[in-house]
Amino acid sequence: MHKLKLSPIITGTVVLTIASLITRLIGFFYRMFLSSRFGEEGMGIYQLTSPVLALSYALCVSGFQTAISKFVAAEAGKENRRNCVSVLFSGLLFSLLLGIPCTVLIYCNADFIGEFLLSEIRTAPLIRIIALSVPLSCIHSCFNGYYLGLKKAGISASAQLLEQIIRVLSVFTIAQLLLKNGQTPSLSLAAIGLLAGESASTLFSVLIFAGMSRKICTDKFPQAGSFHRSAFIGPIIKMAFIVNVNRIIVNLFASAETILLPQSLEKSGLSGPEALSVYGVLCGMVLPLLLFPNALTGSISVMLLPAVSEANEKNQKDRIRSLTSRTFFFCFGLGIICMIFFLLTGNLLGQVMFASQTAGDYIVKLSFICPLLYLSSALGSILNGKGKTIHCLITQVTGLIIRILFLLLFIPIYGIGAYILGLIISQFVTTAMSMYFIKKYI
Repeated sequence: MHKLKLSPIITGTVVLTIASLITRLIGFFYRMFLSSRFGEEGMGIYQLTSPVLALSYALCVSGFQTAISKFVAAEAGKENRRNCVSVLFSGLLFSLLLGIPCTVLIYCNADFIGEFLLSEIRTAPLIRIIALSVPLSCIHSCFNGYYLGLKKAGISASAQLLEQIIRVLSVFTIAQLLLKNGQTPSLSLAAIGLLAGESASTLFSVLIFAGMSRKICTDKFPQAGSFHRSAFIGPIIKMAFIVNVNRIIVNLFASAETILLPQSLEKSGLSGPEALSVYGVLCGMVLPLLLFPNALTGSISVMLLPAVSEANEKNQKDRIRSLTSRTFFFCFGLGIICMIFFLLTGNLLGQVMFASQTAGDYIVKLSFICPLLYLSSALGSILNGKGKTIHCLITQVTGLIIRILFLLLFIPIYGIGAYILGLIISQFVTTAMSMYFIKKYI
């Protein structure tokens, strides 16, 4: 019986991991293409737009996806497909009510955001394109939460893979056409690829839902307008609000970190282009490489949330403890193996993958973060599954505060080495805090 309960976690993790590994592998070639085409400074400029996308996602998307996944899983267990669909459309409605105004606001204020908030006016054209992807993210992510709640991880994995393939193909194709016509591709091409990928995954998710709906009897669906009276609207909004507020706070701190890092590097003696180059290498090349094995631990985290939530609802403390202990040993063990690998091969990887000795040095220095990095996301999912979202917020904000303090106090004096040390220390503190909370409540 216990094994049967674990099987959806295992199968879902395997499916999501395979898709994530393929997606990240494609992504590495994509980043190599971008770095060769636009250089380290161009990568830095592109990475500066990440707070805009992250904050809009935190406001309009993440909480609704989590809530939809949780409540659909609960209703699917009761074999009530009508309520599953009500949950989906209730969450989607409110997600879009936030997403569409957010798009208009970002698009109309792209110059202000680029010049005064990001301190780099060259990000403005990218921000306008990225803004158009927000409503698409709302639709895609809500359907993604619906499929995960139904334990149909294969659909979510397929959408994720399709998104990456279309993104890379569109950028590569447009770039080749421009070069063939004697034109130089601009950095906006990377943002166009993001929009194309999001469009493809959204269309795919909607078409799959339309196909699935034909197999369900009409009386399984809510009547016109019935989701407005659904008992799920209140709980969905409440849960989405809590998750969104947590993500917004975390992303505000993370955005401050993103904006302050190039500025602090300039204070340490680097020129503006040099600071953007260092930032581009670290955040656009090195950290994505170190996070590559997180495809597996990230998939585990995605499947852990509904599993722990279900066990928590049924007061199955032994099952939660079992899931926690197995997750801990697996993620930490994987982190140790990856740490040794990156420590021994980091310089070679930097040269071969990015043609950058600087990237190789950073890979070696940051290899020590791997065990903590892979473990933290899984611990966060366990805490969220237990309903301890505030504790997750406390741990994440604490880590970000530590990094920001290093940015303000030490980087202007000691340079990028201080930031690397701050990353390691902050990750250690957040992991230790998560383990303390888990031990306290589980």
